[in-house]
Amino acid sequence: MTQTLNWKELGEETTQLLSELLKIDTTNPPGNERAAAEHLQKYFAQYGIECELLEKAPGRTNLIARLKGSRPGPTLMLLSHTDVVPATNPDQWRYGPFSGAVAEGYVWGRGALDMKSMTATEAVVFSLFQRLKLDFAGELLYVAVADEEMGGTYGAKFLAEEHPDKVKADFVLNEGGGMPLEIDGKTFYTVDTVEKGLWWARVTVKGTAGHGSVPHDDNPLVKSAKLIERIASYRFPKRVSPSVKAFFERVGEAFGEAGRQLAELLAAEGEKPSLEELKQMLQGTPLNPYLVNAFLRTTCSPTKIQAGLKENVIPDRCEFVLDFRYVPGYSREQIEEVLKTIADDLGVEVEIETLQHHKASESPMETDFYRIIEETIREELGAEAVPYLLTGATDSRFFREIGAVAYGFYPLSTKMSLAERAQLIHNDNERIDLESLELSVRVLTKVAMRTLQAAM
Repeated sequence: MTQTLNWKELGEETTQLLSELLKIDTTNPPGNERAAAEHLQKYFAQYGIECELLEKAPGRTNLIARLKGSRPGPTLMLLSHTDVVPATNPDQWRYGPFSGAVAEGYVWGRGALDMKSMTATEAVVFSLFQRLKLDFAGELLYVAVADEEMGGTYGAKFLAEEHPDKVKADFVLNEGGGMPLEIDGKTFYTVDTVEKGLWWARVTVKGTAGHGSVPHDDNPLVKSAKLIERIASYRFPKRVSPSVKAFFERVGEAFGEAGRQLAELLAAEGEKPSLEELKQMLQGTPLNPYLVNAFLRTTCSPTKIQAGLKENVIPDRCEFVLDFRYVPGYSREQIEEVLKTIADDLGVEVEIETLQHHKASESPMETDFYRIIEETIREELGAEAVPYLLTGATDSRFFREIGAVAYGFYPLSTKMSLAERAQLIHNDNERIDLESLELSVRVLTKVAMRTLQAAM
């Protein structure tokens, strides 16, 4: 069906488009995604593909393109975002964060992994349906959104809430999975089927101002420090989703008997294992104990704090932000109850403001779309698919809420380990290897063609 395609040339085309996108500074905040959307619009125009640009605010541009098949079938959305996080240390980069440099076997730049590489790959995949005049069922959507890195207010959330008719899809292919995990000679590819819930809470603790030379018992910084330490170290109950259970059952087999015992313990009733136990159990394996702990439990990370105006003045208030990520089966209300209980135990009065909140979201594994991804991984990559829980959040959640089955899957090569790539996302010298770009355009083309029963 697609054996006549020159994947090397398509990989080079993807590399070129990615390099061009990386040169466009879409740092969020402020975003300014319009330039990226217009560049994609120009790319599609050369193949006669029309695009629609939608904005909630000037410059915060979302692009939608649509191809209709010749017969009834499902709607598949190829989803990505064009904004990127700030490059905080540009002087530390080997090549500039907005250079788009193709060097040393990589494409370099902020967004190379997260996630302009998928934006470029999906654009090439989408254009192939037009260029090859494929006969297919249903519809193929290409959606490149703004503002994912700040919560989606101007992007996916805006489209799902205000233009649901334009983005209604049966299946969504997005970021969050596709990382190769190599264990004892066996390779697994992750498919993001479930994402933790998110609650960003700003907590205010008030106290009594005074001179720094006369300490007293009502210093809001001291009270806040005690509260932060208690909530950050609180051990929330274990909750194991079906996807997490399946992940450990399949990956555990590759470790032999010790792995099977670990999988049984992780999936069993009760609160074991603790983080300290995980650190011991996972020594010498590619699994990060902190990540595994986050698969199983609600977590809290203090991320911001603000208090005081002068070195010798005790402030009258302290504000800090807590980033909670909660597992399916838990809720924001339960977290808030824990937080208030700890504050009461410490005798600390708190004011709590929700900055952002979204429930956990999950798509089932028992779908034709998952089976297509699974079979393509086996046939094209000689590997096994494993369902995966994403501890962060992606735009998939907004489309799951309006009825889509959404999976995170962007397959990468084994040139870099899972740990090496994880260290580059949102970090200095972000880059993607050229092998991954060729591999991803090949695999995602075949996933899309199989999903929509396409033929040349």
